[in-house]
Amino acid sequence: MRRLLVAVIVVSALLTVACRDSWSTQESWHNTVLEGVAFSDATHGWAVGHDPYSGAGTIFATTDGGGHWTARSSWKTVSLSGIAFSDALHGWAVGWDSEELQGAIVATTDGGAHWSAQKSGNANSLHAVAFCDAAHGWAVGDSATILATRDGGATWAKQSEHIAKKPYRIDVSLYGLAFNDAAQGWVVGDLGTILATTDGGAHWSKQRTGSQAALNAVAFSDAIHGWTVGNRFEAKAGTILATTDGGTTWAKQSSRSTPIVWGVAFSDATNGWAVGHDGAIVATTDGGATWSTQSSGSSANLYAVAFSDAAHGCTVGVNVDTWEGVILTTDNGGAPR
Repeated sequence: MRRLLVAVIVVSALLTVACRDSWSTQESWHNTVLEGVAFSDATHGWAVGHDPYSGAGTIFATTDGGGHWTARSSWKTVSLSGIAFSDALHGWAVGWDSEELQGAIVATTDGGAHWSAQKSGNANSLHAVAFCDAAHGWAVGDSATILATRDGGATWAKQSEHIAKKPYRIDVSLYGLAFNDAAQGWVVGDLGTILATTDGGAHWSKQRTGSQAALNAVAFSDAIHGWTVGNRFEAKAGTILATTDGGTTWAKQSSRSTPIVWGVAFSDATNGWAVGHDGAIVATTDGGATWSTQSSGSSANLYAVAFSDAAHGCTVGVNVDTWEGVILTTDNGGAPR
């Protein structure tokens, strides 16, 4: 719901590129908002969405790199917004269960053929999930919620009380997270919040960004190179921040006046993509020193992006005029054709 409320903000459009669209539209579904996407390799991928009217959630899957998608599971009372796979078999999706009135977590151990609910024990909506292997995972959400598991989700424990409280606000919402391994991770959210851990979440500390932007997603290519994206509502502009020292310091990067930025993905320390409002896609081949516009051929709000390598990528979102879920793919890194 957070994304739907801000999607109507008027922002400046991206500069257009005089070439064929860099990305190809694959699928669309009526009354579907797609907010999360994950790929375990160049062919196997999953996307999560929900009905904007009823809140019912659905998981879609592809086995041909995004050429074709099928609905694998659906729930009447569970709205899904984030998804992660540690390998081709083990995956998790998170959101909100309107019947149980708690954060929702569903999991699969057979590549998404079957999904089962896991107990979050959390009263707040969950926005994102990340796993570094089939056992170790984390989920984040409203009211500074951080949950962790060491057994693939059989049990989840709160880590919110492990956050150093000063100078941290405990009422912020957390929207994105990234983990390199079972020890090192980062979480981002409202008011320029970036939290970091080096012990799997036993302790969390705030990293200073110098920004008050709402940070929606974060990606790390290794232990030191990372990026987070978001939006500054007062300036009606997108934000991209980067670090080359594991988050000790963060610096702003130019996004070519990109409007609201929702998702970010890096295949390595140099190649990255960010997606956002009104079909916006920007890309970098130099670690973010420069960003260039790619032609999506879409006016949809793009909420998430995933790349399995420097060539194969997928982004998902919704056309808010028709409430059609949208999936775009590329097999050449989004370069002009």
